[in-house]
Amino acid sequence: MKSDCNSFTSSLLAKIREGAMTRETMSWFQFHYARRSILVVVPFILYLLPIAVGQKETPAERARFQSGVETIRKPWTSLSFRNDPDNFQFAIVSDRTGSPRKGIFEDAVEKLNWLQPEFVMSVGDLIQGTSKNGETNAAEWDEFMGWIEPLEMPFFFLAGNHDIQAKWVEGRVPYEVMREQWEERFGTTYYHFVYKNVLFIALFTNDGIERHISGEQVDSFRRALEDHAEARWTMVFLHHPLWDSPHDSNFHEIESLLEGRDYSVFAGHQHLYRHYERKNTNYYVLATTGGGSPLRGTDFGEFDHVTWVTMTDDGPVLANLRLDGILPHDVTGDEVREYSSLLTMNASFESNTILEEGDYVSGGVTYLTFRNRSDFPIRYQGSFAHNHYVHTKPGRIDVTLNPRTSDTVAVDFVAMERFRSSDRLQLEFNGTVGFDGEDIPPLQMSGVQSIDLRDSKIEIMRSESIVFSESIPLAFDFNPRAGEIRYTTDGSEPSRNSSRYHSPIEIDRDTVVKARLYSKEGIASQVDRIELDEVGSGTGLMCDYFEYGDNKALSYTLPEFSMMSPTTTEIALELDPEISARRGERFGLVYRGYIFLPEAGEYEFHLESDDGARLLIDGKTVVDDPLKHPMREVSGRGIFKKGRQSFELQYFQHKQRMRIGLSYTLPSGKRMEVPASSFSYGRQNGSLLER
Repeated sequence: MKSDCNSFTSSLLAKIREGAMTRETMSWFQFHYARRSILVVVPFILYLLPIAVGQKETPAERARFQSGVETIRKPWTSLSFRNDPDNFQFAIVSDRTGSPRKGIFEDAVEKLNWLQPEFVMSVGDLIQGTSKNGETNAAEWDEFMGWIEPLEMPFFFLAGNHDIQAKWVEGRVPYEVMREQWEERFGTTYYHFVYKNVLFIALFTNDGIERHISGEQVDSFRRALEDHAEARWTMVFLHHPLWDSPHDSNFHEIESLLEGRDYSVFAGHQHLYRHYERKNTNYYVLATTGGGSPLRGTDFGEFDHVTWVTMTDDGPVLANLRLDGILPHDVTGDEVREYSSLLTMNASFESNTILEEGDYVSGGVTYLTFRNRSDFPIRYQGSFAHNHYVHTKPGRIDVTLNPRTSDTVAVDFVAMERFRSSDRLQLEFNGTVGFDGEDIPPLQMSGVQSIDLRDSKIEIMRSESIVFSESIPLAFDFNPRAGEIRYTTDGSEPSRNSSRYHSPIEIDRDTVVKARLYSKEGIASQVDRIELDEVGSGTGLMCDYFEYGDNKALSYTLPEFSMMSPTTTEIALELDPEISARRGERFGLVYRGYIFLPEAGEYEFHLESDDGARLLIDGKTVVDDPLKHPMREVSGRGIFKKGRQSFELQYFQHKQRMRIGLSYTLPSGKRMEVPASSFSYGRQNGSLLER
């Protein structure tokens, strides 16, 4: 019996692979196995039929879908492809004008070509329409037609109040001229069409009067519905959301005619996105495709987008695609990847806040510091999200930084509701950063920075302590556009009467510098301080130690130390990061001073490091191994004179093992470790030159 069942299974499977369970297959089955017990046969049929049906393997479908998978079980859920020929996709663009923002609509046209909808609908306000006469108005239409010329699919026009201005405004082209120009270009201000048994109706809501549909237009609407009573869905497009209008616009006539039909309504005008459930169906007001908007984000319905509509048997399915989220296929090509890495490594942002607080916070200042460590201009843009407790001024930031510069912007805020700093409230800054140059890919990173509304200690001087030889110019790291820094050099607390910081302070002796920031309203920050110790000259090297917090972008390659202030500067008697470090990961060291070279000629320096390092002698890079890596040795050559040469060794530690080793091969051919006694700092010393 078992053998017969196996034979039956193999034969039936072969028949199924040839096609579905056809009438001939069933006849074959009945002829050969009519005598078998139905209790044996039925389980196999129940087991095999879902396989046959689920795989959709009719001869026609085998030609469309093929695979080499021969197992009974398949590595896919089904072959019920979403390919109903009656289903289709189209896109809708919204308001472009009313304080238009340059380039947004053109960007949407390019991205629609990426998306490839079957056609594109509009909801009006395509031109600004504030021209003085018909000639300049026609020029605006010529400009717009140039923008949509690259579109690879049909575009359906709809008139908004900017396209045909119904209100009379002195000094602007009149309604009659605007409508005549529209009709000369597009034939009619209202129309309908049918696509795959879906009725599309475009209404004109400025029909002689602002926010009005004429009786003639209502009659046209009625005839369209009657002529296409069997349409599976009706799509209604209009500029003004007239269901939300306070006066009679004849839209109630439109809605009464739609009763009993399946339909959806799309409008614009308000420059924000809203969804309404009305008359047991969906009504939509679309946001913008370049029109004026504060762009406060999705929660406010303020964003640039196209609406993507998929028509199905059950009705339209909508997805709103924000323009800033539609990306090209080559968004991360090799060139883009290189520049995106540069941007990540070299752009940084930080915030500091000082509060005016009694029983409650009455106001304060948030200082936003933007840095550019790269060789290209970088632009920062952003705005503050709405906050119930404070109002910020300015609300929007736009800063462009030249290469290797920084800038600090003061943002004032006043309290709108009572709160204390202990409540730990936050501001949200929604920002973008990108390179700003014609020869650089237009990269942008975006994100949200949370800013605590509590007093923070501003690091006016990032260094805690510095040793120096002879003298040193002390430059403050924090120097905002607004406010002033007052400082002392005698250890006393700075006040509004203390010296005001304008430029680097020359320090030539042991000194304690204290400083504090005063906002333009007189709010004072906490006091910051630094100790500076003059050490003359000696054996060893100055060692600048840098900590860069949790900035992981600085953990995979040598940072640009010239753009940073050291946490401390001390004397190092040997090249050993474990001695100079204050923690085990994410720090950098710069050893600087002089090296005594005992011979003249070509040297080969051998630099061991874990992670990355760079060696400079006499101002020339001799060994450059800047990227994160495990322990390895890299060598470099240079020709030098005998005697004292300037020396700099840069190093960074990512995590785990830390190591620096330096040896050289002398011009005479001998290789040896560079002796610690070769290093010095400070004024040139005769005894060093004589060695």
